[in-house]
Amino acid sequence: MKIKLACFVLLALTLVVGACAPGQTPDLEGIERQIETAVAMTVSAGETMTAAAQPSVTSTVEAAPSNTPFPTLTPFPTITPFVITPGGSGSGSGSGSGSGGTTYYGGEQCGNDPRYMGAIIDQTPHDDAPETIRKTGEIEKLDVKWTIKNVGSKTWTPTYAWLFYEEAVSSDEPANKLLTLSPFAFTPVMSGPGWLPIGDFIETGEFITLGAQLTMPASIEGRDPVYFTVRMALVADGGDKFCFPWIRITVIRPGMTP
Repeated sequence: MKIKLACFVLLALTLVVGACAPGQTPDLEGIERQIETAVAMTVSAGETMTAAAQPSVTSTVEAAPSNTPFPTLTPFPTITPFVITPGGSGSGSGSGSGSGGTTYYGGEQCGNDPRYMGAIIDQTPHDDAPETIRKTGEIEKLDVKWTIKNVGSKTWTPTYAWLFYEEAVSSDEPANKLLTLSPFAFTPVMSGPGWLPIGDFIETGEFITLGAQLTMPASIEGRDPVYFTVRMALVADGGDKFCFPWIRITVIRPGMTP
């Protein structure tokens, strides 16, 4: 600021000296106006430089942090329990009218035609039960039974059939793929290969127990278990197959871990 004032004084003196040149009458009013103008310009320039030298201060208002909501929790899928439902008592033939007090298991529906439709309400042995793991050289045969309820609109007649439908063998050894459990169907009235009559009227809401006898192979190849899947079929009078209960059997050698 002192430097700026000195410059102003020098400028004023210069104007005065110039005005007092020899042979000229000094114009005092003109000199006064020039000095005022110089002062005003100097003051304005000083203020401008002072303002430029001052650091700019910016007020920053921090926004209040927003509350981030917790993510929506996806619920675990509902587990459908294996429900015990009051049902019918079975007769000596394995069928039931649904009027008795026997308890049976509600189970898997089989069939898509509303006329011919069943529900597998029990199976012995159940899937993955210890009885489904068999060792060669031990008990060779296994009886598997399915209790099937009529949940369609048509009555099942005694001539409805029960039969072995297909078998699949899972193994990395080609020789094991030629093995079979030789499924042998049985109903309340007959047993054997081929189409067997169920031998009873099964009204809507009633049920019947049908089965198959499986024979284990005497030996298997390789170091791994062999898996057999057997499917049976229930057949209407017109030949429509509408229910395919199945079971998987694991065959191992003694000392092998399944």
